[in-house]
Amino acid sequence: MASTTHILLSAVLLSSFAAAALASVGTSCIPGMAIPHNPLDSCRWYVSTRTCGVGPRLATQEMKARCCRQLEAIPAYCRCEAVRILMDGVVTSSGQHEGRLLQDLPGCPRQVQRAFAPKLVTEVECNLATIHGGPFCLSLIGAGEQIEP
Repeated sequence: MASTTHILLSAVLLSSFAAAALASVGTSCIPGMAIPHNPLDSCRWYVSTRTCGVGPRLATQEMKARCCRQLEAIPAYCRCEAVRILMDGVVTSSGQHEGRLLQDLPGCPRQVQRAFAPKLVTEVECNLATIHGGPFCLSLIGAGEQIEP
């Protein structure tokens, strides 16, 4: 009987620690903490070039490499949030708006770019693990129109 109580108590404590760890992960993925201010600025032009052929005159592979390096530097548990900030921005605790680097460009609507941005972590693009344990952002699936890269 005592061992059953001990196992039950251990399970309750373990689940409490897991919940606390997940809560702290969620609160640290803000600009200036686990991710830089205005994360993924290198990805802005890669996304517009990849989706619409609009952007600077750099080779697409060089833009992709820069974007992937920037995304890789962000902890795996914050990569989806960094992509979301790239797409939609965030208001910081000081009231400043950061991110939302994807804008309507001539010949390249923002919505088309938003549809592609979650694919940055996928195997075809940067192939980086996220909080979900693989190269995908569940919270961003369906964030824009379903457009193939």
